Amino acid sequence: MNTLRKSLLIAATVGSLGLGTVAFAGPWGGHGRMGGGDCPMMGGGPDGNPQRMAMMQQHHAEQMELLEARLKLTANQTAAWKAFTAAQDAHHAAKMKMRQERRDQDTTAMAHFEEQTQAMEQNLTSMKAMTKAAGDLYATLDPTQKKVMDDFFTTRPMHRMMRGGGPGAGPAPAQ
Repeated sequence: MNTLRKSLLIAATVGSLGLGTVAFAGPWGGHGRMGGGDCPMMGGGPDGNPQRMAMMQQHHAEQMELLEARLKLTANQTAAWKAFTAAQDAHHAAKMKMRQERRDQDTTAMAHFEEQTQAMEQNLTSMKAMTKAAGDLYATLDPTQKKVMDDFFTTRPMHRMMRGGGPGAGPAPAQ
């Protein structure tokens, strides 16, 4: 092997080792949980970014307004709708409160697991309340409205991506 080739091979090897070291500079190779930094999808969460949190709340409110308009609710269904949206709001508020309380609280591995368990139990309680409110609303809907609600919650792009269907999978949401 000629000297130039050897030198290039050594330089490439040293360079790749150096990049690998930079990539693993944090305790687990990144910033924060799962290496996400400020990315809410990778553990940085919206709780550290008030602007992001406000955007998420605004998006949720817009989505609920859209669903309400598509459902074309009757006066008899309004109370069930309000209970459903109140349960959703309470669920989201509880999750945000838990995130803020738990932020940077882990002192030991056991404390981490205990906090995770408590958060999951609180989330389950909140989800059950939201499911009950959704069921109460669903019971008041006619078949056409049920189809609208089914499509809204099962065919949205993020839902399909989380289920592995990708952004183009499944039918388009009801307009």
